[in-house]
Amino acid sequence: MRIGMVTACYKPVINGVTRMVSLYKQRLEELGHEVTIFTLGEPDPDGEEPGVIRSPAILVSEGYYISMRYSREAQELMGEMDIIHCHHLFMSVELAHRYGRCPIVYTNHTRYDLYTGSYMPLPQPAADAVMRQIWPEFSDFADIVITPSASVRRVMLDFGVRRPIEVIENGVDLRPFRQPERPRSKRDLGVPESAVLMTYVGRLSPENNLDMLLQQFAIARDIAPSLHLMLIGKGPLNEELRIEARQLGIENVVHFMGAVGFEDVADYLAAADIFVTASMTEVHPLTLIEAMAAGLPVAAIAAPGIADTVESGRSGYLTNRPEGGLAAAMVGLAVDDKRRWQMGLAARQASEPFDIIQTVARTLELYERLRAARPDLVRKRKHGRWVRNREKLEPLVEQLARLLKPAEKLGTRPLRRFIAESMGNFEDTE
Repeated sequence: MRIGMVTACYKPVINGVTRMVSLYKQRLEELGHEVTIFTLGEPDPDGEEPGVIRSPAILVSEGYYISMRYSREAQELMGEMDIIHCHHLFMSVELAHRYGRCPIVYTNHTRYDLYTGSYMPLPQPAADAVMRQIWPEFSDFADIVITPSASVRRVMLDFGVRRPIEVIENGVDLRPFRQPERPRSKRDLGVPESAVLMTYVGRLSPENNLDMLLQQFAIARDIAPSLHLMLIGKGPLNEELRIEARQLGIENVVHFMGAVGFEDVADYLAAADIFVTASMTEVHPLTLIEAMAAGLPVAAIAAPGIADTVESGRSGYLTNRPEGGLAAAMVGLAVDDKRRWQMGLAARQASEPFDIIQTVARTLELYERLRAARPDLVRKRKHGRWVRNREKLEPLVEQLARLLKPAEKLGTRPLRRFIAESMGNFEDTE
């Protein structure tokens, strides 16, 4: 089978979607399928891996690009795929619909309703109103939607998503996390051996609620002074978080490790005792599953996706009251060594259903059903360019330009003009 994986970003960084696409590509190729990744941006300076096709695009923030069309090579190759699987709402599903000639699958990796609230200067009800228009509109380009958890499926239905939705959990290669090749110790990381080391793995960016994480950690450390925090990853908030750590008086116990290659993450987790996150936007974070596979209990907010994975009181502590509740979860794990060890064993066991061998097998079953049924040939929105009445399109363009939060040097207006001009040239095929 020729499978196209489509994503707006494909870089060797701590990024859950990138890692998932890479893992699925590897597993599908092991099973004899031909996988091509369609993505945007400049070629990888370390050398492009086989099967990655990049199209020119505008950089709008670190690691994220926007373009209204693919290169000629990508357009032609996408038309040859048997299945196209998209992993981003904005810069993948419409492009796949336009250039593909096969069934399209879209996996929703993000709570876009909360993500918009992080990046747009809007109160949450207004951000929700934006997503009630955008989420169904863009997901309609797919033939079927995958969500990694039942709770996220309910969220998408509440926001008006109309396409059929199936639940297939995100898959992880559990082996390196259970048996890391070069496990790090606390001493290797400059952390006292007596410390209880909490870790976060992911982008240092606004949607992951890291300012709250630091504030809750500072509260927890007042009660459990053995606590240390290790942040693995990079992002636009790197310097701001360092400043905040100094202001909170915890700069000596917060360890910024920077970007770590995916192949090394398991080695760093081996030194940790607890995994912690304050994010509410990631629907099923791979880093959480990987940490559980490494035997780390979890302290987190009971957000959809996380609450489907962590059983509070058994494999960690979850809270519905982030301000104060997250600090309490951290303390609960820090002060009881025996309980923390028991929860770590339960977390390792709870990670087993997310083995990539199982999740890829379920995904392939879905691919085969779609290839047999060909729903893309019978639905109203057939393959081809997207067009809408300009009066109806203008508000959507404005919202999309704001949502993508371009770099300051680019500015919202040039991006809005770029999107509008590109969309204005589309032909009506419905």
